[in-house]
Amino acid sequence: MEPLNKENGGWDVARCWLSALEETARDFHGTRPRAFCERGYEHVTVRWFQLLEEQYGISVPKASSVKEAVENHIAVGVRAGLFRDASQFELTQVNPHRLELRVIECTYRSPCQGLLDAGCTISDLTCARIGCFRASAEMLAGIPCRYEVTRFGSDGVCDGYIEHR
Repeated sequence: MEPLNKENGGWDVARCWLSALEETARDFHGTRPRAFCERGYEHVTVRWFQLLEEQYGISVPKASSVKEAVENHIAVGVRAGLFRDASQFELTQVNPHRLELRVIECTYRSPCQGLLDAGCTISDLTCARIGCFRASAEMLAGIPCRYEVTRFGSDGVCDGYIEHR
């Protein structure tokens, strides 16, 4: 157990809200609440980018590919303090239509572990990180995409992909 850090209070509440919303999506949509969660990831990505622009003058550049959009999201996330640094993510361009991602030290691993412990499968998992990156690809590059989680590690290292629809 770690000591309470009041500086992380806002972040802790945000993680609780995200987990609660995803749990609520599962309450109403069973083990596959993907459409609900994807729409939530789209809304939060739009609102976060707007907040950064309006309150801090930080804009997220448009992109010409899924990979560039995700890289722009990560760069702004590091600058704004959402991510510690870009090394938390590994991006591999498989082909022009598919980007594979590795999320290292994911802060959302507890809810995913709970779902897997309750009998869900990897394909049932939604992922706030990869889901928001997918939303960024659609917003910044205008490319309609889908995403999947392909591996969950209890150590916080997870894999997935984003690809053109």
